[in-house]
Amino acid sequence: MVIDVGHDEGGCVFKIYVDGEEAGYLSYDMDAGTLDIEHTVVDPLFRGRGLGRVLVEAAVEYAKCRSVEVRPFCSYARVLMER
Repeated sequence: MVIDVGHDEGGCVFKIYVDGEEAGYLSYDMDAGTLDIEHTVVDPLFRGRGLGRVLVEAAVEYAKCRSVEVRPFCSYARVLMER
């Protein structure tokens, strides 16, 4: 299984692919020094593989590189980040 994460900075979305097939996405809003995670979605066919976690980690890493705060409005991201 090959997992790739793509980032459309202009569209404010990370997409995750499994063996070339889109399996989910994370959408965010960037504003005034914060990255607000709005939604994390994984296609039901690909759930249970930790793909949501990979998306959240990609967004957090992106925010760190830009020295901005992450605010998880998405309930999944919030629970994951509280651990």
